[in-house]
Amino acid sequence: MSDTECPYCNADVEICHDDGYGCEENQTHTQECGSCGKTFTFTTSVSFYYETEQAPCQNGEPHDLQDIHGCPKEFFVGKKRCKWCGEEIMVDTEANRTAIKGYYAMLGEKRE
Repeated sequence: MSDTECPYCNADVEICHDDGYGCEENQTHTQECGSCGKTFTFTTSVSFYYETEQAPCQNGEPHDLQDIHGCPKEFFVGKKRCKWCGEEIMVDTEANRTAIKGYYAMLGEKRE
């Protein structure tokens, strides 16, 4: 799917955004058509699309906490993330400290 059409030959055109060029709104940008070779101008408009979901935990219900998986795994021991709002909650601080301490100790052993 192309970004737009050439105003001269109606060919499909992909806008070149190398190094962020052409992303600034309310500015006129130029590009050459790959089909007819003519230079045309374009302006950029950015639009937002939102998807909504219920978040019962933001309305008095408890968080729906789920395990977090990441790397290194030791950093996520004792933490959970709410399925609804995304908040990360420490449920076992001591287990987290112990896991992270063990991780750093293991790194130190591998260096020797």
